Amino acid sequence: MMNQWFKKSWKFSFTGLILASLFAVACGSAAAPETATDTSASSGAASSAPKAVSEPAETEVNPGKLTIMVGDLATERFDIGYVGGSPGGANYGRVVHGMLISQNANTEMLPGIAEAWELSADGLTTTFTIREGAKFHDGSEITPEDVLWTLRNSFGPGAHELRTADSTAAAISRLMDTIELSGNNVSVTTKQPLVSFSGNVSEIGDKWYGMMPARDELYDDDAALAYDQNPIAAGPMSLVDHERASVMKFERFDDFYYQPANGFSEDKRVKFQSLDMFLVQEESTRVAALRSGEADIVPASLAVREQIEKDGGRLVFGAEGTYVYAWMVGCYDPAVACNDKRVRQALDFAIDKELLRDTLYGEEVFQVKGWSIVTPSTYGYTPAIDPRPFDPAKARELLGDAGYKTPDHPDGKDFGPLIINTWPATGMPNQVEAAQLVADKWGRELGLDVEVRVADSTGTKKRQKANELNGQILWRENEARKDATINTSSGYGDPERKINQTHSDPELFRIVQEARAVIDLEKREEIYKDLYVRLREETYQFGVGYVNIPWGVGPRVETWEPYPLSLWVSAYHTITLK
Repeated sequence: MMNQWFKKSWKFSFTGLILASLFAVACGSAAAPETATDTSASSGAASSAPKAVSEPAETEVNPGKLTIMVGDLATERFDIGYVGGSPGGANYGRVVHGMLISQNANTEMLPGIAEAWELSADGLTTTFTIREGAKFHDGSEITPEDVLWTLRNSFGPGAHELRTADSTAAAISRLMDTIELSGNNVSVTTKQPLVSFSGNVSEIGDKWYGMMPARDELYDDDAALAYDQNPIAAGPMSLVDHERASVMKFERFDDFYYQPANGFSEDKRVKFQSLDMFLVQEESTRVAALRSGEADIVPASLAVREQIEKDGGRLVFGAEGTYVYAWMVGCYDPAVACNDKRVRQALDFAIDKELLRDTLYGEEVFQVKGWSIVTPSTYGYTPAIDPRPFDPAKARELLGDAGYKTPDHPDGKDFGPLIINTWPATGMPNQVEAAQLVADKWGRELGLDVEVRVADSTGTKKRQKANELNGQILWRENEARKDATINTSSGYGDPERKINQTHSDPELFRIVQEARAVIDLEKREEIYKDLYVRLREETYQFGVGYVNIPWGVGPRVETWEPYPLSLWVSAYHTITLK
């Protein structure tokens, strides 16, 4: 068990354990509660702690229950040492886990369990100052030792050797030099610059690295999934019941740290007593439950808007929180067709992006613009690089030039079956239907035999990382991040990951390394342009578009303001019930 490995391998002290390293150091940022500073723009000066508030504001708590239905529950695990998070897991992970750094509605990073953080002048080390008085669900205080343990368990040297699911944390682990404790400060140092680290562990990061208690008894090897059965965490709600592949039940945590009593100007404790989160993959079932009053918030689409509004509900939209793409897997392998760039480009030219928009989503939801792994709502976005247009003649030409049979090149070699792997996703309505439209188009326009395989996201990703999907397609969504450094570092900055072309494209790897080491935002964005040009030209991904996530909201919900860049249910503290 990973936690058990770290339990045996790390000893906790107020000075921390210094590891040997052959390289230089790491990453960070600083911020204050009222005047947050972006990761990349920080001067490195330490921020001040929030001022104490003598009397906490009273929070009116509705005794009722909020019921949410989602299309994906991922691994259904709470031990972040194993899973780190995912779009599906974030729906429940951010309910249970308290974050080291928080955010506001403008996606600015703000203090959380860390009351301040500081980026070293060389951009290599991040130091977090841990606040006093924040509590876990069992009433015990969150200590700097707990933060140290959590960060070592998620990112410490060697974590990648045991990690089973989370590629981002594994990539960071391979860069990690030391994670040390000194008094109330926890410092993270990596072998190479990684300016996005504070963003990685924030509420606007790409995972949900919440803080966990450093107690060996919670992670006993003799008790299967012990922590997952009774997670002691620090989020706004605690888990009280869990039926796998069915429902998770939560209760309000009154002592959640983010409240005026701890010096915050905003109270992020939830304003309802309990939450039930059900796994329901079929949209029709979710909508029916919303209309009958059995559910209050569900993933939805424009196609069901009229039904929802007829019964007093409404659609609430996130702000371009998801980018949609297809990923050719294992194209570094000379034995697979996609090893040839012309094949990858041909498939991209044969995706009718506007058809997807018009048939399944509508312009209000789906934006065919830009080509990058951040959305137009974030920095690092490069508007000059657009998705390839639908051009089936060009696609057939490229495929024929690569030697494959098409309607225009009947004497070419047989391409063989092509498989698209996908899953029902909360972060992208109609993801399976979109994959099927693409498969049909590839069949009609290119003469390919295409199969769409639908499975759960966790199992599919495991097969991908085990190199069992080489030569196949992943049709999927991904959550956008405030800073493209976060996604590119794990997606293309890790030469040991054979799920992309990093290790076989030294120039791509060089650009990613350069970008993640630059603290100045404007300079980093200029490097991103080179990165996106190369990604698009080499077509390691097919950039398809961006989705403004629609949620169906029932009449019992009076207010809800989800965070931008969130494809999960977010900002629970803004939800009020009638």
